[in-house]
Amino acid sequence: MPNYADLDPTIAKWVKATASTLFTEWAGKPSRYFHISGEQPFECFQIVVFPPAKNDITVQAASIDTNNGAEMMEIWNGSVASLDDLLAVAVSTVEKWKVRHCEQSERS
Repeated sequence: MPNYADLDPTIAKWVKATASTLFTEWAGKPSRYFHISGEQPFECFQIVVFPPAKNDITVQAASIDTNNGAEMMEIWNGSVASLDDLLAVAVSTVEKWKVRHCEQSERS
């Protein structure tokens, strides 16, 4: 069964691509997550890779802080082999969330 050590190279690639820092522990347990700063001041988003279960993996993107109180979350499931694709979708989703202010202003 895969473990985080098997996933770390793929996760590290996305942490580097987003100029983030990888966190490897939460509440004294192994974890893998990183934060992406928003376009607006003080906004922050998080991507979490949950522990693999058999050959399955879950990735979550969520807002941590937003300037307008918006709460956003998406979850994707797939095989461990699809982790790179799941992280690509998660990062792309966060990038769309980051520019939502600009898109809303353009519609007004």
